[in-house]
Amino acid sequence: MNLNHKKFLIFSILIIITNLVYGEWIWTKKISLPLGNKRDRAVAFSVKGNGYLGTGLDSANVVRTDFWKYDTLTDSWSQVADFPGAARRDAVAFVIDSFAYVGTGIDDSSSWGTIMSDFYRYDPYLNSWTQIDSMGNGLSYGVFKAAAFSVGGKGFVSTGRVWGAPVYETWMYDPMFDTWTQKMNFPMFGGRNGAVGFSINDKAYLTTGSDDNYFFNDLWEYDPAFDTWSQKQNFPGTSRIAAVAFTIDSTVFVGTGTDGGYTNDFWSYDAINNQWNFANIFPGDARRGASAFSIGRNGYLTCGKSEFGTKRDLWKLSYKAPEEPSKTNQISITNFSVYPNIVFKNSFIYLNNIPCNNSDLRFYNSSGILVKKISVTGNEIFISPEIFNASGEYFIQLESENSYSLIQKIIVL
Repeated sequence: MNLNHKKFLIFSILIIITNLVYGEWIWTKKISLPLGNKRDRAVAFSVKGNGYLGTGLDSANVVRTDFWKYDTLTDSWSQVADFPGAARRDAVAFVIDSFAYVGTGIDDSSSWGTIMSDFYRYDPYLNSWTQIDSMGNGLSYGVFKAAAFSVGGKGFVSTGRVWGAPVYETWMYDPMFDTWTQKMNFPMFGGRNGAVGFSINDKAYLTTGSDDNYFFNDLWEYDPAFDTWSQKQNFPGTSRIAAVAFTIDSTVFVGTGTDGGYTNDFWSYDAINNQWNFANIFPGDARRGASAFSIGRNGYLTCGKSEFGTKRDLWKLSYKAPEEPSKTNQISITNFSVYPNIVFKNSFIYLNNIPCNNSDLRFYNSSGILVKKISVTGNEIFISPEIFNASGEYFIQLESENSYSLIQKIIVL
């Protein structure tokens, strides 16, 4: 097989299906936590239309027990009952029916504090906490930096860190009997910590994290009906730890965290088709150790730590439907063409059939970082090769004066 045939084969196998995006996900800044309540490595959850955040490290690196409620109707925070256990950070939370469950973690800003296995149930109606059975029915050694999710009326805690090393155990909590049962271990024998977990329908998922030697971007699906793990399509962002995940309808969003630096890219996952898509760039400071929850058809991200210090800001992610074009200025939304969409480094690409003038082309790398912005005044353009000086995936977003966007992807070999 000669080189041209090989290139043709690669092109055929890697051909990209262009996605036409008629709306977009928009971040809006909301009211920050009250002054003096910056927080890192806290837990967050939503119950009955309100968001909650508590525990974690404050800006002085002191572990906390206070909890706060966010009211979406008034865009305001109010303090609720303190977490009754020891102050801690890197705990976990999950929700079953109308109750939230919070536990595990470590009671010091260093890695040499006491590692926790205790758990508590929060009743939002009574604003009260009740201690439940500790993880592992008192036999577990506890864990911090774990991932948690709930599926089918049961809560799960998986992976994490203990005794200076990552772990791979998975435990299930049954609220009916107030008991924990050990389930199938997470399949990576070395374990990991700093991963994120989420659930969609009757399955759960765990992605990102570290085993102390490597950062990961693999995605694993857990089926509680068969107590089995299976690998799915990798998270397409950089391998990282301390990211966040939240679900809106049947779509999950994963983003932020640290890959050695602070990240701010967000990606959406379609579990039915086992497919990731670039969502957008978080407009706040890039950060790790943030907290997130979802309410209705909106996602919320708050707190964490950036290069500028510990944060207390709150942001809402919501879907903006496309505006109807006016009858006097109607636009036919058609795709634009990219050729080729599989290229080698330092190659030109050619874009044509751009549907309107006065548009902006934005080029993002696989980490979701904007690498170039170009204004377009015609319906065709050659893209200079210096943009594509590194191998990987690049995303091209077209934004017109009429507020619609088109996204295409190219691969640089």
